[in-house]
Amino acid sequence: MLIIEKMLAAFVFWAAGTGLFFFCLNRWVLMLRDYRAKTPLVLLTLALLNGGGLWWGWRVGISTSFWPALALFAVMAASELRRLWLRRVLAGAPPVWQENVAEPLLQPFTTTTLAIRHYEIRPPHWRGPRLRIAHVTDMHVNGMLPDSHYRLVMERVQRAAPDLIFYTGDFLSDEGSYAKHLPSLLGDVRGRLGSFAILGNHDYWSDPQQVVAGLHEAGIQTLGNGVHTLDVGGARVALWGCEDPWGPARWTPPPTSGQREEKRRDDAATPELVLALSHTGDNIYHLARAGAQAVFSGHYHAGQWRLPGVGPLMVPSRFGRRFDHGHFFVRGAHLFVSAGVGITRIPFRIYCRPDIFLVDVLPEP
Repeated sequence: MLIIEKMLAAFVFWAAGTGLFFFCLNRWVLMLRDYRAKTPLVLLTLALLNGGGLWWGWRVGISTSFWPALALFAVMAASELRRLWLRRVLAGAPPVWQENVAEPLLQPFTTTTLAIRHYEIRPPHWRGPRLRIAHVTDMHVNGMLPDSHYRLVMERVQRAAPDLIFYTGDFLSDEGSYAKHLPSLLGDVRGRLGSFAILGNHDYWSDPQQVVAGLHEAGIQTLGNGVHTLDVGGARVALWGCEDPWGPARWTPPPTSGQREEKRRDDAATPELVLALSHTGDNIYHLARAGAQAVFSGHYHAGQWRLPGVGPLMVPSRFGRRFDHGHFFVRGAHLFVSAGVGITRIPFRIYCRPDIFLVDVLPEP
């Protein structure tokens, strides 16, 4: 009986410590700027909470300290159940078609195995023509991947013949000199109506001026925290940029935004379609509240390492793994979170294919 009690206590302490570690890692630690000691400190903390919890639980058994650990374990379990419920409630429609998305169990390394995911949406009151958006994010040009990988990505974008190309940040990984590669990698592919970009955390941590200069040389318009309006076949489209929380100023809703139900359909100042570019999906709630109908994000890399049947363990988001990858429908707004095409810190992907999203915006029937 004593052995069983020790095993139970060891499991509870181990599970509580591991859950606490990943809870803090995803919501705070991964959000911090990279520095040389960051990875060793993360690994040391994991060893202390994971291995230390296992050792302490075995040592003390079911004692006074067991009950707080059990309570923490229960809270973590309830949090995970809530996440699974929210994922089900907020899930958007699946892709209408996909290409190269299978994850063979015996082929775990997927660093450059590009997947294509194609979605369709019908925003309310959109009376304009069909629009095709190609969404590319998290290139992380840093020398880890060959230029041929990025050229393959852009070749697939060009083949899709998009009307708009959205780039949602992290063009580089903390090294501004790589910005000189952007014109040659991106400059030959353009959206019919334009190519637009915002910056991500790594762009701001490297050299945002060089990144912007490289993008402009490639013919890509940067939005910052601003708005660009297009006339598409007589219908108006507003493109919002949101670089929170890394930009030089906090994002504020544009003057024409507001609660969707408060807008008048005959108001000429109100765009019929509002599309937002946000490096992180964490901004979805206030963008949806301001009136965005679709939000395009990256940042999470879909975890970059995923366990079959479990998903990612590390997602840099204050919502944990809630919006790690895919299509969601949140408070009336579509959220598209791509896995991105590059890598950072860890030089490979496991069961996590890089991808680009194609999103067709269709008029109301």
